[in-house]
Amino acid sequence: MTITPRLVATYAIPDRDGARTYVDPTGPVPRLEVRSAESLRIYDLGEQAELTAEFPAPTPNHWSRHWVAPDLSFAVFGAETEYVAVAPDGTRLWQQPYGTWEVSRWGYLDYSTSTGGADPELRIWLRLPSGLPDSTLILTLDAGGTVLARSVLPCGGHERFVSLLWDDNDEVRGVRVSEGQAATTHFEARWESGGIVLGRKLPQGRGDLLPSEREYLGADSRNARCMTVDRRRRDISWHSLPTYEVTASLALSDFPVPGTGDCSVHNDPQISTWSGFVDDDTAMVTLYNPYDEAAVYVFGTERWREHSHWLADPATGALHGRIEYPMAEVDNVIPVGDGTWITEEWDAVYRWRR
Repeated sequence: MTITPRLVATYAIPDRDGARTYVDPTGPVPRLEVRSAESLRIYDLGEQAELTAEFPAPTPNHWSRHWVAPDLSFAVFGAETEYVAVAPDGTRLWQQPYGTWEVSRWGYLDYSTSTGGADPELRIWLRLPSGLPDSTLILTLDAGGTVLARSVLPCGGHERFVSLLWDDNDEVRGVRVSEGQAATTHFEARWESGGIVLGRKLPQGRGDLLPSEREYLGADSRNARCMTVDRRRRDISWHSLPTYEVTASLALSDFPVPGTGDCSVHNDPQISTWSGFVDDDTAMVTLYNPYDEAAVYVFGTERWREHSHWLADPATGALHGRIEYPMAEVDNVIPVGDGTWITEEWDAVYRWRR
């Protein structure tokens, strides 16, 4: 059941010391974001890693989140007390204060493109504290930071994460509200008369996926099938869309017995959320050992850090086999969706294909 992958590309990470990295696989070309105390660097991961943008941090060491504009013309940083838009040359383009609000937990910013005129226009949608217990304030801005609308939505509120849902034309179609392990609530919404108008709360149908039960891992390129894991990390399911009917499943009992064969590195494995679609016909499933305080601190072993990566058939749930890498330990994996996946070591990112 062992699969030897083919190395497609190696991307060295320059100036890695003290920096944090994040791979975004969602665009036409995967991107590597390298975040240091002083700046945010964006690399396109093609045949080589190409530096496409760099944004100086508005306040070094004091920013928790960031959102990069689709055209890389600016990035918005969640600084200590405000959203700050910064150009590649370090110019502050605009800011929106939020005080002591925890933007790292509740902040939200998204981009859309307006097609109403001859030329597409970028729109920025960001959340600010509303000051009301059960309401959410969303500002709509143009690319220059001018506020076009202030929409107070009678949903969400304190300690709830709120995000917008979009249709195929990049128009607002709904609002999603979530709170911890509770079920996500969806509302209809539309853009009307210069603001977001909240519609009816959508009922939970039989096919709805409740976050309290399952965690969404992504959909295939045709949006015909999605993949979820139960919150106990014991099984994977594939669902047909849009009904969410379960079409295939893969449980831990379908893998070799822990401690034997291709599962020899595991003692009590769980399924990681670092799983998803490698392409429409292949899924990546990652197993890992959970944290074992006694083993780590008393006996000095680190078995809990061990991971293994498996390829599976999303149509049937059948395992193709375990991936055998040339390096000793590979932890997290990021499926790209084009038949490749990405892994990361300290000083380099690797792209693989079966």
